[in-house]
Amino acid sequence: MLTTTNPIHKSLTRQVQHWLQAARRMATIDHLASGNAWHGIDRNLANKIRTALQHSSNEVVQLGTVLKRQLEQSAEPEVLRAVKRGLLQLRERYLKTEETIHFYTIAINSRTTPTIAALLRACDIICQKSMQELLQPLGKEIPDVLTYVDKGVGASILKAGLRLWDGRLSPVAAIKITQHNLFRPTAIIHETGHQIADLLDWNRELANAFRTQLTTHPAAVGLAFSAWASEIAADAFAFVHTGFAAVASLNDVVSGTPEAVFAFRAHDPHPIAYLRVLMNVEMCRQFYGRGPWDDLEAAFKNDYDLNLVNFPSAGLIKMCVPALPDVVTVLLKSGYNAFNGQSLSQLIPPARVSPQALERLEYVAGPALFTSHAWIWKECIRLLAINGYKIGAVKGDIEALYRQQQDWMQQLGFSIELN
Repeated sequence: MLTTTNPIHKSLTRQVQHWLQAARRMATIDHLASGNAWHGIDRNLANKIRTALQHSSNEVVQLGTVLKRQLEQSAEPEVLRAVKRGLLQLRERYLKTEETIHFYTIAINSRTTPTIAALLRACDIICQKSMQELLQPLGKEIPDVLTYVDKGVGASILKAGLRLWDGRLSPVAAIKITQHNLFRPTAIIHETGHQIADLLDWNRELANAFRTQLTTHPAAVGLAFSAWASEIAADAFAFVHTGFAAVASLNDVVSGTPEAVFAFRAHDPHPIAYLRVLMNVEMCRQFYGRGPWDDLEAAFKNDYDLNLVNFPSAGLIKMCVPALPDVVTVLLKSGYNAFNGQSLSQLIPPARVSPQALERLEYVAGPALFTSHAWIWKECIRLLAINGYKIGAVKGDIEALYRQQQDWMQQLGFSIELN
């Protein structure tokens, strides 16, 4: 151990020790989330997250340990200058790693009770099944998913493979589901749509298709939909899996103030909410004909009358509305390299979640559809579509439908192997 009265050496020693002890605490990964929260995650998924976070935190500890040893061995000016540079690097690495670990800690700790943990495990399963249906036939690996519940209006995703704050790649797709939509979680399939569209490079293809295939409309229309391609792709993915359920849920999420519904924000990938709802209704119309989506559209237009507003976006909206049938055709019926030349509706036919198909499923399965583990495991996405359809169309006792959704999701979540 080096003994010195050099004030610079003492200052550096103090600071290195401070960040090193913090890094060591951060590296005790199991202490960052409660035991119950860790036990609320599938074992393999928990191990993958632990391993990734452990590697990140260990690197910070190793950097701090190297600096500590350098200070123990020398107080030479050139060594102290090198340690000072290393100290700045240590601080930066610690804070970036802390940001990553904090994100996953919050997500994991949202599984606060056995019931919430089971519901979120059900969401994990639904998300993975939605991606598996598309990616497996294409020979692609299905990313792991960690869902978590949080406040707010809309869902979000931190995609698997995305570079995190600490420079490492995200080991899983972390998907936020909002408290208000926990029993109506079609939005999580919108988020897995973001994952697959990025993985398959569909966003780029779709944007180009909108630019080049909407030529019978004003140029501004193709450019606008091209800029919104990533969000439109995710909406389409939710629609082919859950049909009207996704459309009704989206309507209820975006139906805020007129200022919000008609807002156009440059560089925002989200379509103008008014157009987005009508586009989703058009998806139903093209694949299912007439139905409760027509009433939803009428109510929406009554609440947000385009002819009574003078927002700056009104001109663009009026140009885009006539293009919506063509937009849906390009979106769902055109072939893409991302899908080996097929269309999304060929790979995942929306007809499987038409009102008639859902009614047939209920008839064939009977009451066991919502209580049998075999049925729930096999048809969890279509169960989500059934409940969401009935809630969206206001068919039956809505409170009872929400309870039914909770019951089968809990059964699905409690059925998987836990750590």
